[in-house]
Amino acid sequence: MIVNRSFWLRQALEHDTDVAEPLARDLKVDTCIVGGGFTGLWTAINLKRHEPAMEIAIIEKDICGGGASGRNGGFCMTWMSKSTTLLKLCGGQEGGRLLRESALGVKAIGEFCRDHDIDCQFQHNGWVWTASNAAQAGAWDSTLEALDKLGLHPYEPLDQNRLAELTGSEGHHSGVLEPGVATLQPAMLARGLRRVALELGVKIFESTAMLELIRGPTPSVRTAGGTVTADAVVLALNAWAHELPEFRRTVLPIAADVIATRPAHEHLQSAGLHNCVAVSDSRTLVNFYRTTTEGRMVWGVGGGAIPFAGRLGTSFDYESPRRDQVAAMMRRFVPSLESVEIEAAWRGPATRTMTGLPFFGTLSGSDNIHYGHGYTGNGVGPCYLGGKILASKVLQQRDEWSETPIAQGPVQKRLPPEPVRYFGGGLVRAACARVDHAQDESRQPSNLDRHLASFAPAGLAPTKQQ
Repeated sequence: MIVNRSFWLRQALEHDTDVAEPLARDLKVDTCIVGGGFTGLWTAINLKRHEPAMEIAIIEKDICGGGASGRNGGFCMTWMSKSTTLLKLCGGQEGGRLLRESALGVKAIGEFCRDHDIDCQFQHNGWVWTASNAAQAGAWDSTLEALDKLGLHPYEPLDQNRLAELTGSEGHHSGVLEPGVATLQPAMLARGLRRVALELGVKIFESTAMLELIRGPTPSVRTAGGTVTADAVVLALNAWAHELPEFRRTVLPIAADVIATRPAHEHLQSAGLHNCVAVSDSRTLVNFYRTTTEGRMVWGVGGGAIPFAGRLGTSFDYESPRRDQVAAMMRRFVPSLESVEIEAAWRGPATRTMTGLPFFGTLSGSDNIHYGHGYTGNGVGPCYLGGKILASKVLQQRDEWSETPIAQGPVQKRLPPEPVRYFGGGLVRAACARVDHAQDESRQPSNLDRHLASFAPAGLAPTKQQ
């Protein structure tokens, strides 16, 4: 049982008290999906769209939406900010297709919610990518240049007045707007997808952890209450994928710390914050924030704790130890919130990969165990595409989704082994914090800090150091 639920989850569970029983018998199905977050749920829904008679079981160690899907900032983003890396990995034609599909995916999520009566507070009002100091200015230049070559122009430059109006802050140096991004209540989306999956006939077993993945011609998943045997298994684990040996050097679990205020309509109005626009800056330890339809401010800071050997355990299930630090950052940028009470503080299990993009594939030596994870803080929107990729793999379709380069496993570049990763990661994270602090004070960071910070895996959006 999670000790400290995120604000999003507590709010969602006030309206949805349904609990699925844990698995208590052996079961044979066509497809077993391990993980009841966005990726697992979208995969199940896509499979049912293609083959309504398919027998599908989802097993989830907590509740659906209890992991990263219910603990993030609620940014429903495209891959436009990842264009330089995506184009290197996939080439111009396929990279351009994926960029366009990611933008269409955000719209499709909103349409799906309307069609299925999922009240997740979907607000399609855009994302402001900012520089919160002079050193970050132009962090988006190479991205815009790459997109321009494809004839894509998703970003709008902002003058200082428009920047302050959209961000509610005088603390940003410059920025660009991507109108195609949305914000939403992520736990309500997860619980809504869960309801739709159940209505489609998907079997869901909560409080059911995978204890062993048994590989073979007919794979199976062993749990405390029974074994699920299936023709195909999908691993939709994100940060928890690190617990499988294949992914220990390709996925880095890392905490993001998030707070939510009490409703403060008047304070937000005085800052001009009333439209639920997503905002994030260009730090390595990124600031990200948005308001909600209820008049709350939700503010997060990335680059938190790294668990030793990637073993999450319960380390991310407690109230954020950086509550005061995150609140101080919020009040620095939006002084009108100085007196507003913080109602909740939590941690989300984000991931980092060497490319800053997720990867999908099929386990080596198996043609029926598929996986997808590593969203690097940008999963709410791209999980929709992840569901298409994994459904295509399960159905053994040779199409644009199963054949795309990001569906062929991780890139060759690997994260360092333990214990180098844990102790080295701590040094790199501390150097990133010092670089950010020096740049805030218009000082030049030391050469050593710059060098160490250059080893940080890619984050939510490119930085000047990357």
